[in-house]
Formats: sequence, C-alpha cells, structure tokens
Amino acid sequence: MRTPRELYFSLDEYQARLDALRSRMEANGLDVLLIHTPENLYYISGYQTPGYYWYQTLIVPVDAEPIFITRSVEETNVEGLTWVEDSRPYTDNDDFIARTAEALRTLKVADKRIGLEHDSWFFTPRDFLRLTTMLPNATIKDCSGLVEQGRMIKSPQELEYIRMAAKTADAAMAAGINATKAGANENEIAAAVHTAQILAGSEYTGLPLFITAGKRADLAHATWYRKTVENNAVMFFELVGCIHRYHASLFRAVYVGEPPDEVIKAAEVGIETLEMAKDFIKPGIRCGDVHALIQGNISAKLGIGKSPVRAGYSIGIAFAPDWGEGQIISFYMDDPRTLEPGMTFHLIPAVKIPNHGVFTTSDTIAVNANGCETLTTFPRKLYIQ
Repeated sequence: MRTPRELYFSLDEYQARLDALRSRMEANGLDVLLIHTPENLYYISGYQTPGYYWYQTLIVPVDAEPIFITRSVEETNVEGLTWVEDSRPYTDNDDFIARTAEALRTLKVADKRIGLEHDSWFFTPRDFLRLTTMLPNATIKDCSGLVEQGRMIKSPQELEYIRMAAKTADAAMAAGINATKAGANENEIAAAVHTAQILAGSEYTGLPLFITAGKRADLAHATWYRKTVENNAVMFFELVGCIHRYHASLFRAVYVGEPPDEVIKAAEVGIETLEMAKDFIKPGIRCGDVHALIQGNISAKLGIGKSPVRAGYSIGIAFAPDWGEGQIISFYMDDPRTLEPGMTFHLIPAVKIPNHGVFTTSDTIAVNANGCETLTTFPRKLYIQ
C-alpha cells in the first residue's frame, strides 16, 4: 500500500479492512470481487467523488494487487485519496466494460469465480450483460452485502467522525429553530440551517436537509419550498451533518404559536419513546425487539395502529441518493439480528398526528459494551416559537 496525499484512516486500518474482505471472499469461494457501490469503494480504498454517475470499479483479487478502473478525469482521486497503486482509467469514448474484462484477463481470473454486487445502483443491467457476455467461462456470483459486512461495526476512528458529524447537525438544528417564527420564509430558514451546518464543518450530505412548515410538514422527505411560516403550525426539521462521508442525523419539531394538547402529548410520547429505546438498546438485543418496543409504546400512548415502518437504520458512510446505511441493518419488525458494540443508528420513534404533521424527536446513537451512546446532543423537547 502506498500513502496517498490525503489519508483519513491509517494504512493499517485499510489493510485490516482489505484482509477481512478477502477472508469473506475466500469463505464465499471467490477468486475476485468487483466493487461498484460508492460507499464500498470509499470504505475499502478511500476513493470518493460525486462523479459516480460514470462507471467505476475496484477489482479486488484474493491474492494480487487491486486494480482501479475509473473515468480519466477521476484518476486524480485515485492518486490523491487512495492507497491503490494500479489505476487504469478510461477516456470518455472508451469501452469501460471491455477495459474491465481486459483487467480481469491480465489477472488471470477471467474464467474464475467472480463476485459482483447485484444490488449496486451504479452497475446497470446493460453493463452486467455486456460484462458477462465478455466472460463466457467465468462463474458469476452475487456478492451483494459482502463489503457491507465490514461496514456494520464501526472502528474507533469511524465513530469519531460520526461524533464530529453529529456536532455539525446539532449546530444546524440550533440555527433552524432560532430562525423559525411566523412570517419567516422557509428558504430563509433553510439558508440559516445550511450556513450553520457548513460553518460547523460539514461536507455535502447524501440527502438534502428536510425543512418544511405547515401542511407540507406531513409530506415524506419534503424540503424547503419558498413558503411563509404561518402561526399555529408545525415547523419540521430532519437534519444531518457529514464528516469524511460519515453522517449523523436528528429530528426536532417546532410549533409556531400556542400548541394544542394533542400536539404536546404527541411530542411527549415521542421523546419518552426515544429515551425508552435508548435504555433498552445494548449488545445482544434483537433489532425486531427494538422496533416492537418503539411502535408498541407509541401505539399504546397515542391510540394509533402499530407502524410496520422501520424504527431506525444504520448510519455511517453515505453518498447520494441516501444518507443512511439501512440496507445493511435496520430496526425492522421481527428482524432477528442482534446488536453489537460499534453499530451506529439513526433511532426514529416516528410520531405523526392528523391535521398537525410530524412531531418526531430522534437521535444518532452508537451501541457500546454497556448500552448506547447518544451522539447528537441537541436538547430534546417540543420547541415553541
């Protein structure tokens, strides 16, 4: 491994990640793995770019040096950010699938057992068909999730980056709540949020920040929309921060005016449920049991049906179009998987009431040996402006 110009993890940590991946490859009977997922490329090598709408792959053999294939304009990111020594860029009018097949032939694995990430959003069916056609003697195996197994448990350095990201999310939340008042424009509030988040150190995030007021606050994943904040309405914030591609997120709600009793109760139940879940979470607890506790308490206290929607998701490395790692592990109904120290989650006891909107209070947490650590520290309450 060579030392790149920018190094966010030690070479020892990258070597440990690579060695662990190769052990999983051998256990799965693979000779080589092609990584196409942006988050997995970053985890294994340090490579990052928003330009992953062009083809890119890291070819990882079990017993030879990896080969990076990227668009030529992105080669600077291989050189400047990764430990990978063998880079074979393609030009814009080049056949990048043929270049990939050629690299596999030079490694003498074109007729071996090749792992592909079938669930990668950036490895298209067209490219899959072309590659498999060029490798008629290869045995292709779906290895979706193989890299992610290593990402599930965060290292001390990864946890530190998530803690730093949480501080930028907290700063954004403080600015948003301070800017909220009747007559303010959603865009003005969003500008205050982004300014505080960026000045606190955040990079661009995997999803936009969700900032909505009034009737639009009950829309899933809605953003600011030039609307004026009215009196007697909710202002909803789902914010996130990012440090070295590691994310931390939190929800808070503001009521502009005098909140009615049902709003106060909904907010109180949401906060109570969040704290109950934190007290419950510890190594060995099943993910499905966390979901059951959260949905059960909200249902019992507010008289609403239990939601099948996940009650939290793994969070860490992210590029658009997501800021979470929910495909790795989440708090789903009846999920039998158990928690381990080093897992990180955005914990979401979702509370939504008719005619008012969302009053969820959430936090990013890390599972540790004794329970869990809350990484986002912004005070938990219904804010009234």
